[in-house]
Amino acid sequence: MIVLYNRRSLCMGDDVYNGIYRITMPEDADLESLIGVLLRGGRGNDWPIPQTSVIGWTVYSDAGRLAEISADEKQVTFLFPKDTKLSDMGIRWVFGERTGTEPDNSALERMFTYR
Repeated sequence: MIVLYNRRSLCMGDDVYNGIYRITMPEDADLESLIGVLLRGGRGNDWPIPQTSVIGWTVYSDAGRLAEISADEKQVTFLFPKDTKLSDMGIRWVFGERTGTEPDNSALERMFTYR
């Protein structure tokens, strides 16, 4: 399955890697494996959520909020059971946002509509 990931700049001068990336996941992939790819990348999946920041991150998707990530504490709090299959959740895209901010849902929908 293909999951789209929107990567935005994290700091000044970091916007060169902005864009929507395709993450290829097995058909039986679960939430824990998706968050693992976002944190670590792997097998060609580039530009994960940064682990070097002291800022926390929230992972959103078209299925809702998925996880809270504390980069400095290296801790993930799953908002769904981590073994939930992505296909059961109907996830098509994900987006990381700094904790404490909420993305504009209508803007996110437009961002992924034509992909």
